[in-house]
Amino acid sequence: QPGYGMGVAAAKKGYKKAVWVTWGYAAGAESGAGFKEGFEKGGGQMLPDLTLPFPQTNFQPLLAQIPGLGVDVVGSFFAGGGAVQFVKEYVSAGLKAPLCGSGFLTEGTLGAQGAAAEGIETALHYGDGLDNAKNAAFRKAFKDKAGRDADVYAVQGYDAAQLLGVGLEAVKGNIEDEANLYKALRAAKIDSPRGPISMSSSQNVTQNIYLRKAEGGLNKVVGVAVENLADPGTGCKLA
Repeated sequence: QPGYGMGVAAAKKGYKKAVWVTWGYAAGAESGAGFKEGFEKGGGQMLPDLTLPFPQTNFQPLLAQIPGLGVDVVGSFFAGGGAVQFVKEYVSAGLKAPLCGSGFLTEGTLGAQGAAAEGIETALHYGDGLDNAKNAAFRKAFKDKAGRDADVYAVQGYDAAQLLGVGLEAVKGNIEDEANLYKALRAAKIDSPRGPISMSSSQNVTQNIYLRKAEGGLNKVVGVAVENLADPGTGCKLA
């Protein structure tokens, strides 16, 4: 979903040719496939992915290829320490094409990325400055309890508990009543700090995917990349 949202947003910005850079594993490939689908839907052209084995961080051979590709935007999926190193090396390489990607490229990594991350746009189902009453109340309560600001991981944990609460209430605490428990979970509509969420037919969350821009150590929400995005769950079958 985040990769797809970023692809849609990149195409809307007028970018015409892109390449996806990632580790060669499922998360990177699936995120890249989402970006490609969204970008090509908007009229963009994708080149073959540039990959290296997980968890290697020798990015220089990949970065060296980018200037000759003629792309006007580079999409990426990395996370954690790999994301920190990649963003810094991308800027150090002096590449002209703007860097964007799945929100995990800058989620929880901005402090370590420092000035190199400034201006990077990413897409995710949560971001800093998201303006709704539920989020304001949640962030205050979370900080009072945990002593730190909430992030996407805190929101996901909170929503998992909210979803479980809906199921438990439906079966009056009898978790052995699996049929009705699952029925309630599938039909749940939750007021989340990320915005309204529900479950798609493939039992993934239907949610807004936000466009964020890294500014001053924050992933500031600057728009909605895709509203109420439902993952089609291609290839999945309900039991």
